[in-house]
Amino acid sequence: MAQRRDYPHKITFKVKHLDEYHDIVLDWDEDRYRYKSQQIFDQLELITGVPNRYACNVCVRRPDEVNLAGIIAVPHINLKAYPPGSEPNLPDYSRHYYREDDISWRIFRDGERYHLEYYAYYDYEVSKRISFSYSLVNERYVTEGACSRDFCHYKCTESHFKKLKDLASNDELNAKITPLVQPIMETFSNTRNSEKRKILIEFNVEQFLYVICSEERREVIQQNGHERQDDLYLRTRG
Repeated sequence: MAQRRDYPHKITFKVKHLDEYHDIVLDWDEDRYRYKSQQIFDQLELITGVPNRYACNVCVRRPDEVNLAGIIAVPHINLKAYPPGSEPNLPDYSRHYYREDDISWRIFRDGERYHLEYYAYYDYEVSKRISFSYSLVNERYVTEGACSRDFCHYKCTESHFKKLKDLASNDELNAKITPLVQPIMETFSNTRNSEKRKILIEFNVEQFLYVICSEERREVIQQNGHERQDDLYLRTRG
């Protein structure tokens, strides 16, 4: 197998989920994975308890200011989140060579520490249901006890996480939402997002999906003087 002389074949970094640190191990010699970054999703499933098929992507914020200067974030798509038969047609992969388009090896460093941030949303491209999106935020960008533009402590609580997990794993609820939302999102009309939000409000879930941290949006608030206020639930509901 071809080797990168400038990078170890196995690295371990820590991820803090809620109040506990967990190890994630990336093994570049692991032959089970077509894309090495897929290992992250399998291990996040064990850490969070969220089934793989309900987690569409993981994004690494400001990954490496030396080797990837100017890169705001690097996303990875979870191939296991696609419904059966809808997986993308990916190029052939030979295990004897590293893929040039898999830059995971340039992102992570052995021994680094990350905090796990997450939100849930309706994903019309991959899972076609309410799903999780994860962010790995390097600990150097996390301010202890205070929110920053990179990390919100108040969105990363056990109660909020449980609510999102319940929504993403509720197959009965998603079976009602998908037939209404998916056709709208596939029209690519200018009003599709507002129409989608109306449906999610009807099901009383938008208020949990659309959560804004004022510190993360500080630049917008400074520019406008306030954060836009939207109705996220039906006021007739109890």
